Amino acid sequence: MHSFDPKIAERVGVNAAVLYQNIIWWCAKNAANRHNEHDGRFWTYNSVKAWAELFPYLTLKQIRSALDRLEDEGLILSGCYNASAYDRTKWYCPSSQAELPSRANEIARKGEPIPVSKPDIKPDDKHSCANGGFAEFWERYPRRIGKAAARKAYAKALKVGTHDDIMFGLSQQMTSLTAREAQYIPHPATWLNQERWNDDAEQPHNGRANGTHARADRPGAGMAQAFAAVAERLSRHPQESDGGADGFI
Repeated sequence: MHSFDPKIAERVGVNAAVLYQNIIWWCAKNAANRHNEHDGRFWTYNSVKAWAELFPYLTLKQIRSALDRLEDEGLILSGCYNASAYDRTKWYCPSSQAELPSRANEIARKGEPIPVSKPDIKPDDKHSCANGGFAEFWERYPRRIGKAAARKAYAKALKVGTHDDIMFGLSQQMTSLTAREAQYIPHPATWLNQERWNDDAEQPHNGRANGTHARADRPGAGMAQAFAAVAERLSRHPQESDGGADGFI
């Protein structure tokens, strides 16, 4: 849905207000169907890229910023309730579920006020999700070096992106990364710290000949190619080397 509450928009901006209304709608739908209930709350989940498909007028950065703003303002809560530890998709629900159906919360069914509090997510569960996501990243990244630094960088990266975002960006860049010699592939910690998963995929350079890069942008490569062309022409037409009018000087 593409609507928002003007009062929420005044507080957090239009982009965040639109996402907030979407979260409210899906959580209400899940509450009505008794679906996605965890820790006494009803949740919805989506990756940043999936949200970008729903709201094509918002960039990935705008969506991340909007979700962060909603959390910072205490309007939504986030959690990790994925079945697989490798799945880092974040779950969201409104911090106060007063707008959901009355049966959306066990406390509400008893007619008591719904407290505004964070869900009871055990730290071990979050730690497990993070470890599982890092294990997948480490296994896929083409240069496995500096694992401890990479683990710290991965944990930091999850504050600005999701595991899905990181792995999607890596998959898009895998061809160009694996086409390089090992020493030219960034360390995994560097790749993560620089948020390289947001980079556009590079087109791999031409292949190598006898272990040497056949790159036209190497220093002197254009001159070498020109001399090679002259030598080939002279080998085919030796009369041109006599200095005729149409020959090379």
